[in-house]
Amino acid sequence: MRPSRSAAAASIVSALLLLQSCSSAPQREEREDPAALVRAACAPGEVSQEVSGSVWMKAKSREASGQFPAIVQAKAAPPAPFELRLEVTQLLGARAALIEIRGKDFKVETPRDGAVNRKASSWGGIPLDWAAQLFLDRFPCPAPDQINELRWSWLADNELLGRSPQGEESWKFKFRRWNLKPWVESVLWERSPGRTLEVKREDPDPSEGWARRWEAASPSGEVKVRWKERRLR
Repeated sequence: MRPSRSAAAASIVSALLLLQSCSSAPQREEREDPAALVRAACAPGEVSQEVSGSVWMKAKSREASGQFPAIVQAKAAPPAPFELRLEVTQLLGARAALIEIRGKDFKVETPRDGAVNRKASSWGGIPLDWAAQLFLDRFPCPAPDQINELRWSWLADNELLGRSPQGEESWKFKFRRWNLKPWVESVLWERSPGRTLEVKREDPDPSEGWARRWEAASPSGEVKVRWKERRLR
């Protein structure tokens, strides 16, 4: 007896769902060596890189709130400090603010106040330690010599949790697959007492895999970024 059309359709749907779940889940060898998986995912953050372009931002914090376009230049040239130049513009194109970050040095220039050097730990909800790195398509990662020291365990939904031996610091990565390779969809970093940063990444570029949209949230605020134009030098 030939199967009914409804039964055949149900079989096809089940097969597609199974294929999708298999393709999105970490492979067996990746699960068996989580430290190697994290090391490979974090490796691009160890090289020199420079990115420029334009973005659309939405921020909610004490330093900045609302939606606005911005021109971005971000640079990493280890061992020099990370650099970020963010020119926030009004909808009609006039400059609203110029933010420059070099390591922990933070300068803001506005038409009303001119250039002001500030002492700050974050801008727009992004800790300054990570601000330039996020625009470089990097995300919070353990130091290379720290990865093997963390205690790694797999959770549900393709999440990998790593804790320091004393439990004062943790990293939770969520993976999916892109171009047959693991791709970090989100990472939650926590350090006691009360320091956290959660980064979510979306819409990988079809040819190179960098996140065309990302957002970051910390106790001081949150920011969402969508790239309109991006150039890698």
